[in-house]
Amino acid sequence: MSAPFNTNIARMDNRFVFHARYNLSAKEAKIILFLISRIDPLRQQNLIEQIISVKELEKFLKRDAKHWGSFYQELRLIRDSLVRKGIYIPTEIQIEGKHFDGYINWFQEIMPVYDEAGNIALRFLFAKPLQPFLLNLKQYVAINLEEVIALKSSFSIRIFQILRAYRDKFAKHQQRSQIKYELEDLKTLLGIANKYHDYRNFKKRILEGICKEINQKTSLTVNYQAIKEGRQVKGIQFEFWEKRRTTSTSTTKTITKNELPPTLSKSITQKLTVETLSFAQLKAFQLLTRYGVNIPLALDMVAKVQSSEIIGFQDWYFEEVVQIFEAKTNQTTATAKTGTLVNWFLKKRIFEQGDHFAVIMERLQERKKRLQNENTTAWDNRLLAKEMTAAEFRKLIQHV
Repeated sequence: MSAPFNTNIARMDNRFVFHARYNLSAKEAKIILFLISRIDPLRQQNLIEQIISVKELEKFLKRDAKHWGSFYQELRLIRDSLVRKGIYIPTEIQIEGKHFDGYINWFQEIMPVYDEAGNIALRFLFAKPLQPFLLNLKQYVAINLEEVIALKSSFSIRIFQILRAYRDKFAKHQQRSQIKYELEDLKTLLGIANKYHDYRNFKKRILEGICKEINQKTSLTVNYQAIKEGRQVKGIQFEFWEKRRTTSTSTTKTITKNELPPTLSKSITQKLTVETLSFAQLKAFQLLTRYGVNIPLALDMVAKVQSSEIIGFQDWYFEEVVQIFEAKTNQTTATAKTGTLVNWFLKKRIFEQGDHFAVIMERLQERKKRLQNENTTAWDNRLLAKEMTAAEFRKLIQHV
């Protein structure tokens, strides 16, 4: 999938996401992610200044401010806060037996300027020590700004980044993921160390709000459980997983697996329509119809593919299916081949198990790894397109 560099995705090194400690407001976090999304980690060799008009910042933050003065005042406050705030970075250096963290600033400068069109703008330049976490990335998270902008809490934004990074890294091995934190370590990570000494207060004001926002506004479902020693809470365990999108002829609904009735717990059988197909599903559907499969059967075949390792790459999956089928079938006419392929796939389920499935998944993983290493933009677009229809994705790309 080739497309222009996608500025709707913020990319950061996993080490930074998992371990850096900082305290930002929700708007500050969104501005930083907005600026990070404009960095191309594949082509840029150095961090360069970014000139962003005030109108563009205002639009991104979805602020309904009709008076320049109020937004001017808020920008000053955000600027003053950002230049004072920094990031604690873990190191292996120990002093008196304790690890001594490093500290770096977010920005080298934030200056008011005019852009090329003569609009009032701000010039941002990230601090140079951030470069290893934003350029030449190998293991990184891709954050969809459309999900982040909907979150109101900075704590929700921070935890969502961690959960998304963890899912992107381990989803192919885990249907559900878990992360455990010591209670004080979690508070430190969120920038609220030595606060909320009463766990009930921390639970009500922080944990419940985080889970509610992420569950309502993102592609993940998350819950948490307190880890106790006796009656005292010592840690928190987050459990989280991908929401599943299912479709009918008239509606689209996002649900989680444990919301499905028992008869659908292993295989989601709701009918897809061409209009509700994702980008990769649509390409898979087109491949099948070109092969001679009629529209209803092609939709059924695409709908059967629900593995988390394949979602977003259904077209590649069916390319491998057809390749194996062509090597194994004894049929010679196009009509016979089409009927046999449908029979093998839907009734005999030959490509869902056994050696053929293993070969397909091995090839698929090789292709995914190659894409991630060689074309960061195409990889990010694949991840982004999983959560929307093909029409929604095309519309988004047109505005990039």
